[in-house]
Amino acid sequence: MTEAEMLQRIEDLEAKSGQAYQVIGNLLSQCGLHETKEGTRALDYFSQDGYDDDFLPWPKGGEFN
Repeated sequence: MTEAEMLQRIEDLEAKSGQAYQVIGNLLSQCGLHETKEGTRALDYFSQDGYDDDFLPWPKGGEFN
């Protein structure tokens, strides 16, 4: 992959992330969850760079309490 292709890929992923943020915000609003702690957490996460393995709210490894 050339540097130009890599930069285009990054730009595309950032645009896609922005669209995801808008979809999530709209869905939260329609469900009345936009101003909740969980809604704010989701929007904050998707508005920033970086990845967090512990972002998802449910237990990992198939263990549900």
